[in-house]
Formats: sequence, C-alpha cells, structure tokens
Amino acid sequence: MKKSTHLRKELNLTQYEMSELLNITRSQLSLFELGLRELPTTALVRSSQIGIFMATTKAPEAKDYPQIADWEEEKEKFLTKALDDCKHFQSGIIRKLPKMEEEYRATLNLLQLIDYFKEQEDKEDALHPGALVTLEDKAMKSLERCGPKEMVRQNYQLMMLQKQEELLNELIESNRIEKKE
Repeated sequence: MKKSTHLRKELNLTQYEMSELLNITRSQLSLFELGLRELPTTALVRSSQIGIFMATTKAPEAKDYPQIADWEEEKEKFLTKALDDCKHFQSGIIRKLPKMEEEYRATLNLLQLIDYFKEQEDKEDALHPGALVTLEDKAMKSLERCGPKEMVRQNYQLMMLQKQEELLNELIESNRIEKKE
C-alpha cells in the first residue's frame, strides 16, 4: 500500500525536490511512498517538523511576499489592458456594421440593375457584355466583404467580445475585492 504523499503534494514538490528537503535520495523517497521502505530517522524527524509547521502556521497570503505583489500589479495591468482592447475591438465592429449593411443594400441594388441590363441585352442600347462582367465581379467582391455571411461573422464576433468584456469586468472586480481583504 502506498504511503501518503500529502505533504509533498501540498508543497507542489517533485520527488527529487522533496528528497532534497528531507536530505535523502529520490529513490529512498520513492520506495517510502510505495510503502516498500521506511524513511531514515532524520528524514522522519524533518518530515514531522515540516508537517507540524504546515499545520500550525496561518495560510500564507500573496501580500506577504513582495515578488507576488508585483505579479498582482501585473495581473491588474493585464486585465485592464485586455478590457481596453476588448472595448476597442467592439467599437471597431460597431462602427463597421452600419457601413457593411449600407454596402450590402447597395450591392443588392447593383445586382438588381445587372439583372435588368441582362434582360436588355437583345436591344439596341444594351450594355456591353464586358461591362456586365465587370459589374458582376464588383458585386461578388462586395458580397464577400459585406454579405450576410460576413455580417453574421461580425455580429458573432461582437457578441463574443461583449461576453469577454463581462468576464473581464468580473475578474477585475474580484481582483479588487481580493485586494481589499
């Protein structure tokens, strides 16, 4: 039966790191964890000392460590920048959508006009076939840029950015609450 690795896991140490802490070899620790050997007395004493220390000290807080405080500040900067970027991308899409809708309506009008001129091709004042091809090409390119597929994609992206903004605001708020505590 395996011996407990609770202390090592609580400290997030590898077997090698824990064996260094206990001043034994990694293989000795491995055999102990497998339940095949006992720890040397000095390692048992050190393990007990560590266990007692962990059980009797208060839980550490990030503010107790300056290097972590710097990371907390970086986290806040990251979240703020991510929120600013998110809002920037949203405003770009919000500005773009009405222009896309306008171009889409104009393209539909152009397609309707092309159909009209195609009906007129047998008449004397018909539009040159090359001009029709050019107009159709322009309409197809416009549909790629602002057709229903692209507008749905932009609306979807906007919805995703709005959800991202909500999540970022929640993270920023929870970060502020943690700082106050």
